[in-house]
Amino acid sequence: MISISSYTDYRAFLKDYYEEAKARNPGYSYQVLSRMAGIKSKGFLHNVISGKRSLSVSSVFGIARALKLDKHETEYLENLVALDSAASLEEKNLYYDRLSSIKASGKTAWQPQILRNEQFEFYSKLHHSVIRSLIDLLGFKGDYARLAASVNPRITPRQAKRSVDLMRKLGLICKDATGGYAVTEKSIATPREVVTLATLNFHKESAELALRALTTMPREQRNFSCVTLGISRKAYERICEEIREFRAKLVQIAEADVAADTVYQVNFQCFPVSTVNPAASVNTGAGSGGSKRP
Repeated sequence: MISISSYTDYRAFLKDYYEEAKARNPGYSYQVLSRMAGIKSKGFLHNVISGKRSLSVSSVFGIARALKLDKHETEYLENLVALDSAASLEEKNLYYDRLSSIKASGKTAWQPQILRNEQFEFYSKLHHSVIRSLIDLLGFKGDYARLAASVNPRITPRQAKRSVDLMRKLGLICKDATGGYAVTEKSIATPREVVTLATLNFHKESAELALRALTTMPREQRNFSCVTLGISRKAYERICEEIREFRAKLVQIAEADVAADTVYQVNFQCFPVSTVNPAASVNTGAGSGGSKRP
């Protein structure tokens, strides 16, 4: 039985619900579902599921009635629709928080969902990763004031304790033979179920920290460089692959470094700073140049 509380995309939920209902009853159709939801257009829901149209908040209650959702499930669907249409990262975080709150209440609450919320918390805030790396490098035996002071920019001891507690719940750190803490794995990857919004928050915070480092840190303590390129989509995809390979190489270098004593944040950004100009896409025989900046 499909549960809406395990979804973060209302289109995926509707698609799976429809396919399951169709498998149980071959006579079930989009027309039947639309009629039950009070939607006049026969093709509207098909276009919604295929991504060509979007549900409005006003249509949520008809859909909820047709799917026989209870109060918590209807509220969850309403916030899924709002999350999908949110224009800013702040709005998306607001609706995600509301979804998490709904998951933790009523009959939809269950441990795997709570775990996903904790994963979201970990991957959304950069200082959690910093603290995990500090524990790996230096060990930790309960001095939260010292741990907090080791993070740049500095956090509070209370934040440090919350971070340690969070990582214990997620199994990212554990007690060692000395009574302190150690990481359970050298490298970790972001789970797919929390990747989209959590990594948006993470990259936003990373970019803000990079700007802070650029304006406050001495040049010898930071390494900033950039290059502006005129390239095709194919070249862009090749560059992305090179970045992925280089990032993997950096992880290998870090894992082999037995003298590590400092946590660094390494960011990669590659994005367009111009719009596509059809006239400029004509091949004139000239190569695509690039300009570098230190």
